[in-house]
Amino acid sequence: MDDDYEIIPTSPLRRLEKRINQVERTSTTSETQRLIEQIIELIKSNQRIIDDVIKSDAELRDEISKVPGKIDELLSSMHEFMEILKTSATEETVTDISKDVMQPLVNKMTEMIEQNKKGVEVGQATLTSLGIIDKRLKRIYLQFANTNAYR
Repeated sequence: MDDDYEIIPTSPLRRLEKRINQVERTSTTSETQRLIEQIIELIKSNQRIIDDVIKSDAELRDEISKVPGKIDELLSSMHEFMEILKTSATEETVTDISKDVMQPLVNKMTEMIEQNKKGVEVGQATLTSLGIIDKRLKRIYLQFANTNAYR
């Protein structure tokens, strides 16, 4: 029999086992807790960003929705001004200004009115695009919220 035997006290080994078990339990718990806290902070940060985007989107929509009314007011004022110009150009009391002199001004004003109408169309298209973006953001937000609810 060539077997070697050695006598080792078990107390230090038992203490080492207990310490290893304790380290394993505490490190796993603290790391898990730290990971959970980081995930929660990330979710809160994402929620703040989504809320800010939605708020900015709503404010932008409000501001852009005011644009067509302002452009309509401008167009109305331009039409009134054009009528005054046309009236003054045709009246015989204004002999100093001829129709030839007024015609380029009338043409330019008509061109400005057309450009303003195009601006209104662009504003409406922008509102439509913002509506689509708003719907997509809400859908993404709901998907994100549902995904996190199941975790």
